[in-house]
Amino acid sequence: MMSVSWLVFREVYLKIILSVLAVVAAMLVLQNSLNQLKLRSLAAEATSSRLQISASTIETAIVRAEGLGLAMDEMEGLADLLDRERSRDGSIAKISIVSPIGTPVFQSGDATLPQDEVEDMLRRIMGTREKVTVFDAGERLYTGRLLFDSSGVVMGAVILATPTEKYLAQAQGAFAKMHLFALIIFGCVTAVLVPFILFQFSGLNSAFHALDPARLLGAKARAADTTGVQSAIDAGNAEYAAAVIELDELLAEAGSKKRDTLETPT
Repeated sequence: MMSVSWLVFREVYLKIILSVLAVVAAMLVLQNSLNQLKLRSLAAEATSSRLQISASTIETAIVRAEGLGLAMDEMEGLADLLDRERSRDGSIAKISIVSPIGTPVFQSGDATLPQDEVEDMLRRIMGTREKVTVFDAGERLYTGRLLFDSSGVVMGAVILATPTEKYLAQAQGAFAKMHLFALIIFGCVTAVLVPFILFQFSGLNSAFHALDPARLLGAKARAADTTGVQSAIDAGNAEYAAAVIELDELLAEAGSKKRDTLETPT
């Protein structure tokens, strides 16, 4: 019965099943994309928190020197401190100390940064009063920490740049697991939905079979119908044979009368 039902309703089944699976697949793709964005954001925050250790060390040295009445460009050993912090954390591509107007005062690292990216980064970091600013520029992650003097006035900022691939490399394993879980969920949903849809259409299958003319007539009705047809055929054959005999008799009688007429002398 299932094979007949499938042949009759297969187009309906396929359209509904494919539509449902397409919706489920679209939802899983969207959810997976959102999870990747969230994981990227969490990885960026974790990397920024780690880089804040180096930024805090540099800030402490600058604030201590500022308390002694030294400007940032007058601080001896600050360039060496930047080099030490960058060598201590291999993910740091460049460390910069900038003035309140964004002019570099000290730098450590040979990484060349795009000018438009630097300008956007400076606007985000220097244009806010927040102590820490994280800016994901796509290929690089910038972590900025504002520097305040003893009177609470911004005297500059410490900016650390790290390539995105450095901190996303650790998240690749999580990305692969999310893809695997999405495929597993899709397989489980498919395994549950297909039998469920077929079960939901079982009532329609029953109605289709119940309305089958062969089932409505039944075996006895089919036998009676066959007997009636055979009787009609036999009656027709008998009438045809009687008509043939009658026609033969008429033809014989007509022939006999014609012979008698020809034999009578005039």
